[in-house]
Amino acid sequence: MEVPLAGLLLLPVALWGALGLAIAVALYQSRSPTLVHRLGAAFVALWAFLATSALVWVIANGGWSAIVGLTHQPPALLTFGETAVWFFGALGALLVLGMAFGLNQIVARGFLKLYRSEPVSWPASLAAQAGRTELLSIDLPHADAFTYTLLSYRRGPRIVRRDMVLVSRPLQAILAPEELEAALAHELGHVRDLDGRYLTFFRTFSQLMRWDPVLDLFSGLMSRREELRADRDSVRLTGRPLALARALYKALDHGSGAGEGRAPVGATAFLGARGLRGRRHALERIQRLVRWSESGSIPEDRSA
Repeated sequence: MEVPLAGLLLLPVALWGALGLAIAVALYQSRSPTLVHRLGAAFVALWAFLATSALVWVIANGGWSAIVGLTHQPPALLTFGETAVWFFGALGALLVLGMAFGLNQIVARGFLKLYRSEPVSWPASLAAQAGRTELLSIDLPHADAFTYTLLSYRRGPRIVRRDMVLVSRPLQAILAPEELEAALAHELGHVRDLDGRYLTFFRTFSQLMRWDPVLDLFSGLMSRREELRADRDSVRLTGRPLALARALYKALDHGSGAGEGRAPVGATAFLGARGLRGRRHALERIQRLVRWSESGSIPEDRSA
């Protein structure tokens, strides 16, 4: 029975590899952000299942010596006698994913209280596009804006989703009205493409698993893609690519790209990423916006 079962247990491994390839292709070919997000969610779920199953096997078979043995004989994990390992691995994966989701929600709620969030009105030109999305002003020490989605339990019973855009007071202070409008339109693009639900969670999970270069790579590629897409949405909505370019430059100059940010775990921040990566991507986006302005239109581009 070992051979058929081993083949069966190889299916999640093969599927995980296929999902990784599908994400890589979709990042450069697909125009649907939802497709990329859902592929990413499935990839993370399978990754957690495989990783926790391997961890359970290592613990059950002697720790470090089991790791050495597994590197020499990987099929040892794919035998009939190890079905319990895969069962507990699945339970462990659910626990890990639940913890990542819970941490994401808890940190966001604490963040809103800690930095004294206050509701503010949307600019008249964006009110219709914003719909039920909340706009909150927060007392951060640096210039930034980001989206978040919180889930709340209400009587009924039912789960209520709160999509929100948070903008720091320093960013409001340094941007001209048309620049702030462009920045908020950019954040609305994230809301429309469900980044507050999918990409935020993916970033949270990749930050918890910093040692995994695969998750870090996909997280960076997905973030870059969605920032470019949100830029496109902003320009289509406002018609002002240079206003958004100036907003990005001012936010970058204010220091949020240098790692001084205090955004909640995994938040979809205005500059897209922190540190040198965020600065490099922001400069790339500014150059792209300037080209759009000079061309007088937004050229079709599959990478966005």
